[in-house]
Amino acid sequence: MAKKKKRMEYRYYEIPADTYVLPLLGKGWEQEYGVGIRDMLHFHNYMEIGYCYHGDGELIIEDRTYHYSGKQFTIIPANIPHTTNSSPGHICKWEYLFVDIDRFVRTEMHLDALLEDRVLSVINRRGTMKSEQNHGIMARLILNIIREYRDKTIYYEESVRGYLYALVVEMMRLAEERDRSMHTHRVNEYIRDALEYVNTHYMEQVRVEDIAEASGLSESHFRRVFEDAMHMKPLDYVNLVRVDKACGLMARQDISMEEVSFRVGYQTQSTFNRNFKRLTGYSPNQWKHKENYQEGILKNYQISALKGWEA
Repeated sequence: MAKKKKRMEYRYYEIPADTYVLPLLGKGWEQEYGVGIRDMLHFHNYMEIGYCYHGDGELIIEDRTYHYSGKQFTIIPANIPHTTNSSPGHICKWEYLFVDIDRFVRTEMHLDALLEDRVLSVINRRGTMKSEQNHGIMARLILNIIREYRDKTIYYEESVRGYLYALVVEMMRLAEERDRSMHTHRVNEYIRDALEYVNTHYMEQVRVEDIAEASGLSESHFRRVFEDAMHMKPLDYVNLVRVDKACGLMARQDISMEEVSFRVGYQTQSTFNRNFKRLTGYSPNQWKHKENYQEGILKNYQISALKGWEA
């Protein structure tokens, strides 16, 4: 039996040619959302900006689900499937602005054509929900636009255009922050995979191309990413791990320096001695016999990528 497809609605609005915003305000938008059509997604022909004053429920945007509880807002570009569901029995108050964002950017912002295309590509990329607490500037801009349409005092349309211009700038900033965050997350994943590979294979012959392959990057790209994040070259980190492991072996076991160097991946005693002294300031024998020596040296290095994972 074929799987039943989920229903989805297209909800079309008309915005007059002499304005850029269709406000949907008032008591009609204070209700229990989703009754009878719960979980049925819909999309619009214009950007939807919503502000939740109070209530409790969930908002679905494409494949992401957000919980809302008041003083939160949504920015959902045209053609992005979404829906709002109140928690059972909860009356929620939302108000909405439908915005012809493409026409506004191309008509009012006076950018060159390439920059117009970039702005629209960035702000129309995905929908999101944010809180007034964390994004107060955007929340106030949205509430100011709503206030202007509710009061309709003199020059309110000019005021709306100013607030809308500022809101587009804030949308761009938000998108840039998200892109930087995603880039940082990807870099941390690459570095994590690299460190795990080194920590597992340090006793073997480790080549940079092997670490890069474990991280899923080309060798040249991996070198740039690793050095930018770790402030050292990949093979310097390999030596750091090997010397740290050697310190641990010397602290716990009474074995020869030749055996220590072999166990931590060095092919010759001279290479081990040279790298050990470069990183610790002592020869292996001096380190082993000095009083109150530390068990390892990695704790003395500030590795920025690790802090990102903990945060």
